[in-house]
Amino acid sequence: MTSPGALATAGAGSLLASSGQGELPPPPTVGRMLLHISPEPGPLLLVALMGGLYLFGVSRLTDRGDAWSRWRTASWLAGLVVVAYALVGGIAAYDTALFSAHAVQHMLLGTVAPIPLALGAPVTLALRALPLRPRRLLVRLLHSRVARVVTFPLVGFAAFIVSLYGLYFTGLYEASMRHTALHLFLHVHFLAVGCLFYWPIIGLDPMPGRLPYWGRLLLLFVTFPMHALWALAMFTTNEVFAADWYAELGRTWGSSPLGDQQTGAGLMWAAGEVVGAMVFVALFIQWSRADDREAAREDRRLDRLLDAAAGPARARPGTPGHPATERDGTAGRARETEQNADRELGPVPEADPEAELLAREAAYNAWLARLAANDTAAPRRPATVRDRTPGTEQG
Repeated sequence: MTSPGALATAGAGSLLASSGQGELPPPPTVGRMLLHISPEPGPLLLVALMGGLYLFGVSRLTDRGDAWSRWRTASWLAGLVVVAYALVGGIAAYDTALFSAHAVQHMLLGTVAPIPLALGAPVTLALRALPLRPRRLLVRLLHSRVARVVTFPLVGFAAFIVSLYGLYFTGLYEASMRHTALHLFLHVHFLAVGCLFYWPIIGLDPMPGRLPYWGRLLLLFVTFPMHALWALAMFTTNEVFAADWYAELGRTWGSSPLGDQQTGAGLMWAAGEVVGAMVFVALFIQWSRADDREAAREDRRLDRLLDAAAGPARARPGTPGHPATERDGTAGRARETEQNADRELGPVPEADPEAELLAREAAYNAWLARLAANDTAAPRRPATVRDRTPGTEQG
């Protein structure tokens, strides 16, 4: 069993000041919270690996002339920065000494970081950048029964709520203070549960069983009162969670354990509601843009049908589009008709490059799904041949 002083020492790194009866980090300051980096290479190497793999995938796309949104890259890297700060930044040095620091760390890993990570669309990037064989394996994984269960939105919602209540209203929180392995496991757990919850709601990657936009909004709306009730229970109770741990720790600076616990509950409630409201607005924007893209696709489909129906008529003399008709002035009257329509209906909107890109990605993902379904009948090709399909070229 790890002693309180030893675990506090491991979390605080170079900020420790020995008191003779136990070791504690010095009182927190703004500078220490923002600028301190704990000497723990493991989390930094993991974050660097995730960022490097993502940038390598982007470079593969750009090298072959395909486009990838800079906003997605920036979003992914921003999420990794949040993860790195939560694990080795100043807040990590106090996560075993202050409940409020632990609460902020919990929110960063479980609520803040998963959102930009989901908007980075790493699965979509992998589907476009991986070679053929790894891509097929990834497609099979995405369509597996395990993936369907894990990515089902209600599973992430249940895990999110159970983790929130189960950690603090049982002895698990104090046990995580005393056992380093459990303490580190909970960090991974917070991040994983946050991703399971937010990825199906706001993520851009293809996944089975995704709810419609109204269902996602409803699910997000239900989390607000659940989170508020948890914060209210934490704020109003007179019981100190992990009271024995904090008593053994012997912290002499800062507020009392109960006061610090109430501060942490307030921070988690406020941050959770603000982040939830931002996701609510972002989801509305995604819904609106999806409707616009669907309307644009339907307009293009109708235009193609009208062009196909008008094709035989253009081949007959005396109809618009025939050379003889052009000479006798019919084309001029057609242009006049178009101008009148423009005045009544307004100009035709220009094509949206982002909408075209998303439509092509959707077609690409649909092709990959068909490829996985017919994998046994698919012809083999040399590994050196780059797999490209019509409709996925980025112009």
